[in-house]
Amino acid sequence: MFGNMGKVLEYDLSAAEKTEIQLDQTIYQQYIGGAGLAAKIIYDRGDLDAQPLDPGALLVFAAGPCAGIGYSGSSRFSVCGRSPLTGIWGQASCGGDWGPELKMCGYDALVLKGKAAAPSYILLGDDSAELVDASDLGGKDTYEVDDLLKEKHGKQSKVLAIGPAAENGVLYGCIMNDKGHTAGRTGMGTVMASKNIKAIVARGSKKLEMKDPEKVKEMRKEHHANVDDNLLCSALGPMGTSANLESKMYEGDVPCKNWSSGWFEEGTELGGVYWLDDPRTGRDTCRGCIVRCKPVVTINEGPYAIGEAPGPEYETIGTFGTMLLNSDFNAICKANDMSNRLGFDTITGGSSIAWATECFEEGIFKPEDYDGIKLSWGDIDAVIAFLPKLAAGEGKLAKLLAQGSVKAAAEIGQGTEAWLSDSKGLEAPMHDPRCNWGDGIAYAMSVRGACHVSNMMMWLEWGAAEKPEIGLDKNYQGMSAQWKGEAAAKTSFLGCIYNSACWCEFSGIPLGIQQWAEIFNAVADYGYDIDSLMKAGARVYHLQRALGFIWGATAADDKLGQRIMTPLSDAMMSNDSVPDMDTMMAEFVEWAGLRPEDHKPTRETLEAHDLGYLADRLGV
Repeated sequence: MFGNMGKVLEYDLSAAEKTEIQLDQTIYQQYIGGAGLAAKIIYDRGDLDAQPLDPGALLVFAAGPCAGIGYSGSSRFSVCGRSPLTGIWGQASCGGDWGPELKMCGYDALVLKGKAAAPSYILLGDDSAELVDASDLGGKDTYEVDDLLKEKHGKQSKVLAIGPAAENGVLYGCIMNDKGHTAGRTGMGTVMASKNIKAIVARGSKKLEMKDPEKVKEMRKEHHANVDDNLLCSALGPMGTSANLESKMYEGDVPCKNWSSGWFEEGTELGGVYWLDDPRTGRDTCRGCIVRCKPVVTINEGPYAIGEAPGPEYETIGTFGTMLLNSDFNAICKANDMSNRLGFDTITGGSSIAWATECFEEGIFKPEDYDGIKLSWGDIDAVIAFLPKLAAGEGKLAKLLAQGSVKAAAEIGQGTEAWLSDSKGLEAPMHDPRCNWGDGIAYAMSVRGACHVSNMMMWLEWGAAEKPEIGLDKNYQGMSAQWKGEAAAKTSFLGCIYNSACWCEFSGIPLGIQQWAEIFNAVADYGYDIDSLMKAGARVYHLQRALGFIWGATAADDKLGQRIMTPLSDAMMSNDSVPDMDTMMAEFVEWAGLRPEDHKPTRETLEAHDLGYLADRLGV
């Protein structure tokens, strides 16, 4: 088999039994790999009645067919299961080195079921897996675990680790890879903790066979040249993912003060251009990537001192910066470092803290009722002091916010639901659909909830990408519904291709659809053309959405949080603008082949995508 190893390892932790599953080439062609392959495995082999943290729920780590081929952006992997935060499809994508290393161990995916009898970690080698006692790792932060396991198994080992947040039941616990790379969203780290697994160490030496290695090499040179010439990629390298934060603040794209404001003047200086030299001290990258967009920071003294460490990405700068009206970049670096070590998603965590800050400011929360804690706009020190309590589940406020903002608002009531920014229970990323309406329909129809990496809608509206081969070459105005439903449907299918190939969107922007197909064919012999590649993306989308319906999602969940649908009065360019969801939704439903009455795929759509086996299960 080319591109893939042809083998999945299923580990029943309760029985301490391993099963190697051989997969047919057709499965790989139809579901691509990564998140698509994980969805197929979960549907075929999982207990779909299991709750997210039940032993019977599956947790799947899957690499894509292109992992390990040395292209910029091709080294990612996906972690998938049922989300404890939202109750539906859970998916987290991560860069770094672990995905290629999983394949070098001989596996395309690792499937965990059951629960280990004692705290353990998994040691993966060439065609091997071993359950190792981890009683000495309990309660340690992710960086400590990484250091200890690399000391034990060699510095070249690739480590996934969870922190205290996941161990203590925070519903948005993340998984850290080699300290600086995060499988952040939907609580997959908490699912990992529920299985009594603290870490997964991989070190392999197996080689990947490709259908046409010379063509892969030739296209890699061409791709790297295109990445080098791409304006966005060129900015991301020296300035990181916050390269355009300043300009986006002026546009009204950056949420401020828990999404209640569109302007925070001091926040404009959180953009990447302002911290090129201090505290940034270096740049890191994922395996084989020339973009090198990951900042490294050092703060030598003061209350926010940290040694050399991974710096904050754009989303974290939003949640611990503009969302809280905090403009102290060193403090954001400290909050990021603590979040990484404690092991929780900074989007849900920071958004939940911003929601709670509004509760304090409006008098709904009082310090005497919450262990003396008082959160205020701009008081980042109170937030930093609170983070260890949050991860430990220490106190009333920590227990409340450990559920995420949506469940917390449902518990508190008193109108606080109006301050939410989620879709399907997942807090929105730091790009405001009131500025770019396409983000609104993309968030609402994402398979996992509000998400900007489940699709490419954002890049179209910014003018940073176009895909003329599939009709995505129009002038997409931000505050307009024109063509957005069609574009969001097509980019949702593209997003599934990215997350199944496990390819970074940044370095994927310069790739045309035909080039995509040629890479898949040269690497994995998939036999794709543009139509069959897009059909594979649509197949993955419909399967993942189907799992959401099986787990309780309905058409009523395909919406945005009320705060996003509330006009702003102070945004620079998007005053009084809210997305025209009705127009975009009707167009999306038509283009995606969904039923208007319940947003389920029609039987014809399922059969056209070789998913007829879902029709009776979904009742269509």
